[in-house]
Amino acid sequence: MSLSRLLGFLTRGARRSDEAVSSSSVSAAEEAQRFFALRHHSFRLFLTAWNAFQETMTDLEYTLCCDHPFGLYRVRALCTSMATQVFQCIKQLERLDPAPCPALYARFGELQKLVAEEVYEPEACLLGPLVVPLCQDDAGCLAALQSEGRVLVDPATARLEKMRPIFPGAVPQGFVVTAAGCQHYFQSGDLQSEINRCIQAAGGLAPNHLARLSKKLGALVEGTPLPEDLAAAILEQVQRLRGLCNKPMQLLLRGRVWPPAAGEGEGCGVVLWGPPVSLQAHDDDILRAVRVTLSSKQRAQALVYRRARGLTEGGAGVCLTCMAVDEGCFGGIAQSSAPLTPHSENVHVYGCAGLPQEVEYSTMPVDAISVSRAVPHTVTDRRPYKAKRPVLDDATAIRAAELALAVEEAAGRPEVLTWACNPEGQVFMLMARPMSLPQEEEPALPEPALPEPARALDDALLLEGGFTVNPGRVSGPAWVARRWEDARRFPTGGILVVPDDNYIWGSLIDRAAGIVAERGFQGSRLASLAREFGKPAVFGLKWATEVVESGQRITLCADLCTVYENRQDSLLPKVPPGKDYMPGSPVYQILQTASRRILPLTLEVDSVDFKAANCATYHDIVRYCHEKAVSAMFSLGSEKKYAPQRIKQLRDKVVKQFWVVNLSDGFVRTPNGPVIDVEDIASLPMLALWQGMNAHPWQGPPPVDGKGFLSVLFEATANPNLDPAAQTAYFTEKNYFLISSDYCSLHSRFGFHFVSVEARLSERTSENYLNFQLRGGAADIERRILRVRFVADILWEFGFSPVVRNDAVSATLKDLDKEEGERLLAVAGYMTIHTRQLDMIMQDPGQVAARRQEMLAHCRALFRGESLAGVADSPSQEAR
Repeated sequence: MSLSRLLGFLTRGARRSDEAVSSSSVSAAEEAQRFFALRHHSFRLFLTAWNAFQETMTDLEYTLCCDHPFGLYRVRALCTSMATQVFQCIKQLERLDPAPCPALYARFGELQKLVAEEVYEPEACLLGPLVVPLCQDDAGCLAALQSEGRVLVDPATARLEKMRPIFPGAVPQGFVVTAAGCQHYFQSGDLQSEINRCIQAAGGLAPNHLARLSKKLGALVEGTPLPEDLAAAILEQVQRLRGLCNKPMQLLLRGRVWPPAAGEGEGCGVVLWGPPVSLQAHDDDILRAVRVTLSSKQRAQALVYRRARGLTEGGAGVCLTCMAVDEGCFGGIAQSSAPLTPHSENVHVYGCAGLPQEVEYSTMPVDAISVSRAVPHTVTDRRPYKAKRPVLDDATAIRAAELALAVEEAAGRPEVLTWACNPEGQVFMLMARPMSLPQEEEPALPEPALPEPARALDDALLLEGGFTVNPGRVSGPAWVARRWEDARRFPTGGILVVPDDNYIWGSLIDRAAGIVAERGFQGSRLASLAREFGKPAVFGLKWATEVVESGQRITLCADLCTVYENRQDSLLPKVPPGKDYMPGSPVYQILQTASRRILPLTLEVDSVDFKAANCATYHDIVRYCHEKAVSAMFSLGSEKKYAPQRIKQLRDKVVKQFWVVNLSDGFVRTPNGPVIDVEDIASLPMLALWQGMNAHPWQGPPPVDGKGFLSVLFEATANPNLDPAAQTAYFTEKNYFLISSDYCSLHSRFGFHFVSVEARLSERTSENYLNFQLRGGAADIERRILRVRFVADILWEFGFSPVVRNDAVSATLKDLDKEEGERLLAVAGYMTIHTRQLDMIMQDPGQVAARRQEMLAHCRALFRGESLAGVADSPSQEAR
């Protein structure tokens, strides 16, 4: 072979070898790029699940302490959501670091089973007779009927039966479908499970779909046949009544739902009247009337009542009382004394042309007559609905008043009597309940204003008149509702303004702060609910629906029968009125027990026990997953095979506790060491954000008042997440930027405060956006909520659209031009640093005002592109 040919062969071989090496290098780089992209995508998915878990955990905490009332469906929704997010965290960690995941899945399965046993625990089965007759030899035996520690007969019915021997002939014959019989019906054919499923699927009892949900549930119950043994027991009692009655009679069906642990007061329970049916009607018609009455347990008012009292669907006491009365009866209600003045001189009798339920529900015109308590009883006042054609005559009113006074004497306290009068003029009692009396020590209300403020109040007076149904003072947005469609968007904490006291408005009782009605009377069910739940209420306030506008902020002084425009702080008590029945209720206890498997943080990152198998709660699992996910992502910086020089620690004159992950073209140049200088960052949004973060030095935590310090101390004691021994892991956790030349995502934790900022900033205005999120804190949740509202108010001034949810705020801006985006990112960076630990001073108005003034001045200067060197600090900062 010639020398030239040999040289050519060697040259071509060397070229092929160089090409192979070059191709191998390109392939390895592409593989590393693809691997990094996949890991980054999994990490982003993990962060999404982790953030969702944190938000839902805050929802659960807020529900336990502030968000009352709530139903079992909300408890189940919260627990299901948290379980889903825990599973997602483990799933995404598996793609980053699969080693600990089998142990995590095992612990998650065990915890999920324990939580489900608490949240979906079946109701105890009540044992006892399904149906019992009234008019027994031993009247006390009804009250003695119990199962699982719960009475089987409505206390009001058992009490009425005790009065039968005292008032011969005044209590009708009848029978009772006991709580055991009602439960037997609702558990037959999986009816109760289907009811629960429908409520869960509807997402709760929001006013916009409450009527539709109630109608659906009612139809479901009506369409479910009674079990054969229950139907046979009912018809046996019907046949007994037919044998006792020798004239045309009708059955009045009255259901009642009551809190098993409550007393016998006027307001303790919901009365559910069904359709009357002739005693001689076909058996199928009577059984249909029973089903219709039982279906009224799903009325909107009953659903809301159970939620407001924290009762489970199966945990509320429920039974059905059936009484035989003459055909052609009419009736009403008699109060042996005025509800707010127990020692009044008159008995108040209300009646209508229909049966007593029409009076209670205010579905028919009502006549009112006052009868003197002194003997001889005389009529002292008449208020017929139609003056020329009264329904309630004096003689009937006096007989009803005499019966009410006799019951009061036997019971030893004022009574509310539901009465009926037959065509012969005989008055019967259908129910007798102790009257709700005002508390002996009512909270003190502000004294009348001085002359000058009094003139200002006169100018703010909107309405005056009517009568007090329940005293108290409250301020809030008014909401005028003339029909149910108007109430679909009723705001929580609003003051309901309605034309009458129809029972339909009772389905808003747990959302309303107060009630104003143009017409009504003290004996209606709505009035009773207002007193039971401590809602300030005024009835008989004419022209209210015409004068007040929906959304208008008003102040209601029910004790003075006045309504003022705007909020009148001089008239309002320090403690808002109202009664919260949730703490200690069955639903609350279920959530409280389940939360012990969810909320506590028992593992310390630096401990030798920080292992997947030792996770004792959902929070432990998610915390462990977060630590391992961050470690897996940031370990790429030392694995040159997969991510050469992509992850660096930031240096701005000195090394900072921030790491930077270069997604694509975020570095001007890539230094060889583990540190990158801020001058080598090419990400425009990160540089703008970093400028705001360093525009003004953080002065440390604000001076904390005694209450703020105790709030933090209590929270740290009650919440293991805030234990000082665990703070090392929180304060040393990595804060990191994910960047490219036109993108930045900051995830940071300062103590117990979580901040994230995400932005895109380029020449394309339509693609630019900025999102700022803040949540958490060391103080109690009330102060944390005040802090995010404080932050939202500041962000609002700069065009953000903040959304506050419990102790978290999220604010977004879109379609920014590049220069405006840089200035707004500087504002976001400033807020990231200077909102730390503000929650501890949120109940100190002076400090809050000073901080707001200072922060607004700084943010305005940054938005104008000015230096903060010449902007004065707040007085509290200067004093330091």
